Amino acid sequence: MPAEAQGRPPSPLGRQIRGALAALGDLVLPRACAACGRGAVAVCAQCGAALSGPPILVAPGPEATPGRRGLPPCAAAARYAGPAGSLVIAYKERGRLDVARTLGAALARAVLAVRAAPRSRALLLVPVPASAAARRRRGFDHVGRLATIAAGLTRAAGTPTWVAPLLRPARRTADQAGLGALERAANVAGAFAARPAAARVGDPAFGDLEIVVVDDVLTTGATAADAVRALRLARVRVGAVATVAAVLGPAGASAARPRVRLPTKGVPEG
Repeated sequence: MPAEAQGRPPSPLGRQIRGALAALGDLVLPRACAACGRGAVAVCAQCGAALSGPPILVAPGPEATPGRRGLPPCAAAARYAGPAGSLVIAYKERGRLDVARTLGAALARAVLAVRAAPRSRALLLVPVPASAAARRRRGFDHVGRLATIAAGLTRAAGTPTWVAPLLRPARRTADQAGLGALERAANVAGAFAARPAAARVGDPAFGDLEIVVVDDVLTTGATAADAVRALRLARVRVGAVATVAAVLGPAGASAARPRVRLPTKGVPEG
Protein backbone atom coordinates (compact mmCIF):
# COMPACT_ATOMS: atom_id res chain seq x y z
CA MET A 1 0.00 0.00 0.00
CA PRO A 2 1.44 3.44 -0.93
CA ALA A 3 2.73 5.58 1.92
CA GLU A 4 0.12 8.27 1.18
CA ALA A 5 -2.68 5.74 1.54
CA GLN A 6 -1.35 4.79 4.97
CA GLY A 7 -1.25 8.41 6.10
CA ARG A 8 2.54 8.67 5.86
CA PRO A 9 4.37 11.28 3.76
CA PRO A 10 6.03 9.87 0.64
CA SER A 11 9.73 8.99 0.82
CA PRO A 12 12.31 11.16 -0.99
CA LEU A 13 12.57 8.46 -3.67
CA GLY A 14 8.79 8.43 -3.96
CA ARG A 15 8.73 12.19 -4.47
CA GLN A 16 11.43 11.97 -7.12
CA ILE A 17 9.55 9.24 -8.98
CA ARG A 18 6.31 11.20 -8.75
CA GLY A 19 8.05 14.33 -10.03
CA ALA A 20 9.61 12.44 -12.94
CA LEU A 21 6.25 10.94 -13.89
CA ALA A 22 4.62 14.37 -13.71
CA ALA A 23 7.31 15.84 -15.96
CA LEU A 24 6.88 12.97 -18.43
CA GLY A 25 3.14 13.52 -18.37
CA ASP A 26 3.63 17.18 -19.22
CA LEU A 27 5.56 16.17 -22.34
CA VAL A 28 2.84 13.80 -23.49
CA LEU A 29 -0.22 15.73 -22.32
CA PRO A 30 0.69 19.38 -21.67
CA ARG A 31 -1.32 20.99 -18.90
CA ALA A 32 -3.11 24.31 -19.18
CA CYS A 33 -1.35 27.62 -18.51
CA ALA A 34 -0.04 27.58 -14.94
CA ALA A 35 -1.20 31.16 -14.38
CA CYS A 36 -4.64 31.47 -15.98
CA GLY A 37 -5.63 27.82 -16.55
CA ARG A 38 -6.45 28.36 -20.21
CA GLY A 39 -5.02 26.81 -23.35
CA ALA A 40 -2.79 23.74 -23.67
CA VAL A 41 0.62 25.28 -23.01
CA ALA A 42 2.53 25.68 -19.76
CA VAL A 43 2.58 29.48 -20.10
CA CYS A 44 0.22 31.18 -22.52
CA ALA A 45 1.39 34.21 -24.51
CA GLN A 46 -0.69 36.66 -22.48
CA CYS A 47 0.62 35.47 -19.10
CA GLY A 48 4.16 35.10 -20.40
CA ALA A 49 4.11 38.76 -21.42
CA ALA A 50 4.02 39.68 -17.73
CA LEU A 51 7.62 38.47 -17.48
CA SER A 52 8.90 39.88 -20.77
CA GLY A 53 8.84 43.63 -20.10
CA PRO A 54 11.87 45.70 -19.08
CA PRO A 55 13.38 44.40 -15.82
CA ILE A 56 12.79 46.51 -12.72
CA LEU A 57 15.69 48.08 -10.86
CA VAL A 58 14.86 48.04 -7.15
CA ALA A 59 16.65 50.90 -5.42
CA PRO A 60 17.29 50.23 -1.71
CA GLY A 61 17.47 53.94 -0.79
CA PRO A 62 16.67 55.56 2.57
CA GLU A 63 12.93 54.90 2.21
CA ALA A 64 13.33 51.19 1.54
CA THR A 65 12.09 48.50 3.89
CA PRO A 66 14.58 47.60 6.65
CA GLY A 67 15.58 44.41 4.87
CA ARG A 68 16.60 46.21 1.68
CA ARG A 69 18.83 48.86 3.25
CA GLY A 70 22.46 48.23 2.49
CA LEU A 71 21.77 45.73 -0.28
CA PRO A 72 23.78 45.92 -3.50
CA PRO A 73 21.85 46.89 -6.65
CA CYS A 74 18.77 44.69 -7.11
CA ALA A 75 16.71 43.86 -10.18
CA ALA A 76 13.61 41.78 -10.83
CA ALA A 77 12.07 40.70 -14.10
CA ALA A 78 8.56 41.68 -12.98
CA ARG A 79 6.38 42.84 -10.15
CA TYR A 80 5.23 39.99 -7.88
CA ALA A 81 1.58 40.26 -8.84
CA GLY A 82 -0.87 39.00 -11.44
CA PRO A 83 0.37 36.32 -13.86
CA ALA A 84 4.00 36.70 -12.80
CA GLY A 85 3.15 35.94 -9.18
CA SER A 86 0.88 33.08 -10.19
CA LEU A 87 3.62 31.47 -12.27
CA VAL A 88 6.13 31.63 -9.41
CA ILE A 89 3.63 30.07 -6.99
CA ALA A 90 2.64 27.36 -9.47
CA TYR A 91 6.30 26.48 -10.00
CA LYS A 92 7.50 26.27 -6.44
CA GLU A 93 4.35 25.30 -4.53
CA ARG A 94 2.40 23.23 -7.07
CA GLY A 95 5.29 21.49 -8.79
CA ARG A 96 4.73 23.04 -12.22
CA LEU A 97 8.24 22.32 -13.45
CA ASP A 98 7.08 23.00 -16.99
CA VAL A 99 7.25 26.75 -16.30
CA ALA A 100 10.88 26.63 -15.12
CA ARG A 101 12.20 27.65 -18.54
CA THR A 102 10.02 30.78 -18.58
CA LEU A 103 11.02 31.77 -15.05
CA GLY A 104 14.69 31.00 -15.69
CA ALA A 105 14.66 33.24 -18.76
CA ALA A 106 13.10 36.01 -16.68
CA LEU A 107 15.84 35.59 -14.07
CA ALA A 108 18.51 35.79 -16.78
CA ARG A 109 17.09 39.10 -17.97
CA ALA A 110 17.17 40.49 -14.43
CA VAL A 111 20.79 39.35 -14.02
CA LEU A 112 21.91 41.05 -17.22
CA ALA A 113 20.00 44.22 -16.36
CA VAL A 114 21.53 44.69 -12.91
CA ARG A 115 25.13 43.72 -13.56
CA ALA A 116 27.58 46.59 -13.28
CA ALA A 117 30.51 45.11 -15.18
CA PRO A 118 31.12 44.98 -18.93
CA ARG A 119 29.51 42.14 -20.81
CA SER A 120 32.83 40.31 -21.17
CA ARG A 121 33.32 39.89 -17.41
CA ALA A 122 32.29 36.46 -16.14
CA LEU A 123 29.32 36.03 -13.83
CA LEU A 124 28.87 33.71 -10.87
CA LEU A 125 25.28 33.15 -9.79
CA VAL A 126 24.79 32.17 -6.15
CA PRO A 127 21.29 30.76 -5.45
CA VAL A 128 19.61 31.49 -2.13
CA PRO A 129 19.07 28.03 -0.61
CA ALA A 130 15.69 26.88 0.65
CA SER A 131 15.39 25.29 4.05
CA ALA A 132 15.85 21.53 4.22
CA ALA A 133 12.16 21.13 5.08
CA ALA A 134 11.03 23.22 2.10
CA ARG A 135 13.30 21.34 -0.25
CA ARG A 136 11.99 17.99 0.99
CA ARG A 137 8.41 19.20 0.62
CA ARG A 138 8.93 20.37 -2.96
CA GLY A 139 11.21 17.54 -3.98
CA PHE A 140 13.59 19.83 -5.90
CA ASP A 141 15.85 22.88 -5.51
CA HIS A 142 13.58 25.53 -6.99
CA VAL A 143 16.06 28.43 -7.05
CA GLY A 144 19.02 26.28 -8.09
CA ARG A 145 17.06 25.00 -11.10
CA LEU A 146 16.20 28.55 -12.20
CA ALA A 147 19.80 29.67 -11.73
CA THR A 148 21.03 26.83 -13.96
CA ILE A 149 18.61 27.82 -16.72
CA ALA A 150 19.52 31.50 -16.37
CA ALA A 151 23.24 30.71 -16.54
CA GLY A 152 22.74 28.69 -19.72
CA LEU A 153 20.90 31.57 -21.35
CA THR A 154 23.43 34.23 -20.37
CA ARG A 155 26.26 32.00 -21.62
CA ALA A 156 24.46 31.55 -24.93
CA ALA A 157 24.09 35.34 -25.11
CA GLY A 158 27.86 35.76 -24.84
CA THR A 159 28.55 36.20 -21.11
CA PRO A 160 30.53 33.43 -19.37
CA THR A 161 28.31 32.38 -16.46
CA TRP A 162 28.42 29.68 -13.81
CA VAL A 163 26.30 28.67 -10.84
CA ALA A 164 27.92 28.09 -7.45
CA PRO A 165 25.95 26.88 -4.40
CA LEU A 166 28.09 28.85 -1.95
CA LEU A 167 25.38 29.18 0.71
CA ARG A 168 23.73 26.72 3.08
CA PRO A 169 20.95 27.10 5.66
CA ALA A 170 22.55 27.74 9.06
CA ARG A 171 19.48 27.37 11.25
CA ARG A 172 15.76 26.74 11.11
CA THR A 173 13.47 29.67 10.37
CA ALA A 174 9.72 30.19 10.58
CA ASP A 175 7.51 30.51 7.51
CA GLN A 176 7.86 34.07 6.22
CA ALA A 177 4.24 34.28 5.02
CA GLY A 178 2.29 36.93 6.88
CA LEU A 179 5.34 38.49 8.56
CA GLY A 180 6.05 42.21 8.36
CA ALA A 181 9.36 43.73 7.31
CA LEU A 182 10.86 43.85 10.81
CA GLU A 183 9.59 40.36 11.64
CA ARG A 184 11.05 38.97 8.42
CA ALA A 185 14.40 40.59 9.12
CA ALA A 186 14.49 39.06 12.61
CA ASN A 187 13.32 35.67 11.33
CA VAL A 188 16.12 35.29 8.78
CA ALA A 189 18.92 37.02 10.68
CA GLY A 190 21.79 34.55 10.63
CA ALA A 191 19.77 32.09 8.54
CA PHE A 192 22.59 31.43 6.06
CA ALA A 193 26.25 30.51 6.23
CA ALA A 194 28.87 30.34 3.52
CA ARG A 195 30.15 26.95 2.42
CA PRO A 196 33.93 26.32 2.52
CA ALA A 197 34.16 26.89 -1.24
CA ALA A 198 33.16 30.53 -0.70
CA ALA A 199 36.55 31.26 0.85
CA ARG A 200 38.24 30.25 -2.41
CA VAL A 201 35.89 32.44 -4.44
CA GLY A 202 36.59 35.35 -2.09
CA ASP A 203 40.35 35.00 -2.60
CA PRO A 204 41.56 37.73 -5.03
CA ALA A 205 43.65 35.08 -6.76
CA PHE A 206 40.51 33.15 -7.74
CA GLY A 207 39.73 35.41 -10.69
CA ASP A 208 37.78 38.47 -11.74
CA LEU A 209 34.15 37.42 -11.34
CA GLU A 210 31.00 39.41 -10.72
CA ILE A 211 28.95 37.70 -8.01
CA VAL A 212 25.15 37.90 -8.27
CA VAL A 213 22.89 36.46 -5.57
CA VAL A 214 19.73 35.05 -7.18
CA ASP A 215 16.32 34.13 -5.75
CA ASP A 216 12.77 33.70 -6.95
CA VAL A 217 11.14 36.66 -5.14
CA LEU A 218 12.39 39.80 -3.40
CA THR A 219 9.81 40.72 -0.76
CA THR A 220 11.24 42.91 2.00
CA GLY A 221 14.81 42.06 1.03
CA ALA A 222 15.60 40.44 4.38
CA THR A 223 16.43 37.03 2.90
CA ALA A 224 18.71 38.49 0.22
CA ALA A 225 20.38 40.72 2.82
CA ASP A 226 21.28 37.77 5.03
CA ALA A 227 22.59 35.84 2.03
CA VAL A 228 24.80 38.81 1.12
CA ARG A 229 25.93 39.11 4.75
CA ALA A 230 27.02 35.47 4.87
CA LEU A 231 28.99 35.80 1.64
CA ARG A 232 30.67 39.00 2.75
CA LEU A 233 31.84 37.28 5.93
CA ALA A 234 33.66 34.85 3.62
CA ARG A 235 35.19 37.85 1.79
CA VAL A 236 33.01 37.30 -1.27
CA ARG A 237 32.18 40.64 -2.88
CA VAL A 238 28.56 40.54 -4.02
CA GLY A 239 27.91 42.87 -6.92
CA ALA A 240 24.14 42.54 -7.27
CA VAL A 241 20.93 40.69 -6.43
CA ALA A 242 18.56 39.43 -9.14
CA THR A 243 15.15 37.81 -8.78
CA VAL A 244 12.31 36.67 -10.98
CA ALA A 245 9.84 38.99 -9.23
CA ALA A 246 9.74 41.64 -6.52
CA VAL A 247 7.12 43.03 -4.18
CA LEU A 248 7.10 46.75 -4.89
CA GLY A 249 5.53 49.75 -3.23
CA PRO A 250 4.51 52.94 -5.03
CA ALA A 251 8.16 54.09 -5.20
CA GLY A 252 11.67 52.72 -5.11
CA ALA A 253 11.77 51.07 -8.52
CA SER A 254 12.46 52.02 -12.11
CA ALA A 255 12.44 50.20 -15.43
CA ALA A 256 15.75 48.94 -16.76
CA ARG A 257 16.50 48.84 -20.45
CA PRO A 258 17.30 45.28 -21.64
CA ARG A 259 20.97 45.10 -22.64
CA VAL A 260 21.31 41.70 -24.30
CA ARG A 261 18.93 39.66 -26.41
CA LEU A 262 18.68 36.15 -24.97
CA PRO A 263 18.53 33.08 -27.21
CA THR A 264 15.24 31.24 -27.50
CA LYS A 265 16.53 27.80 -28.51
CA GLY A 266 19.35 25.41 -27.79
CA VAL A 267 19.70 26.00 -24.04
CA PRO A 268 19.19 23.13 -21.59
CA GLU A 269 16.15 23.22 -19.33
CA GLY A 270 18.32 22.79 -16.23
